Amino acid sequence: MVTPTQAPTKDYDTVQTVGMTLATILFLLGIIIIVSKKMKCRKADSRSESPTCKSCKSELPSSAPGGGGV
Repeated sequence: MVTPTQAPTKDYDTVQTVGMTLATILFLLGIIIIVSKKMKCRKADSRSESPTCKSCKSELPSSAPGGGGV
């Protein structure tokens, strides 16, 4: 049993380990989602103009109706 004068260091270590593990998993999941959306747009570009491709292009600033990037 932990008395008020003792610090529960093991619990903090567990919380830190679990937190870092979850942060890493969420970070990698975010990267995978971003990359998969870009890959889906590339596949749609290579075939034909599809609704998916149009929605992806609308997010890019260089594909504005006036052309030009900047």
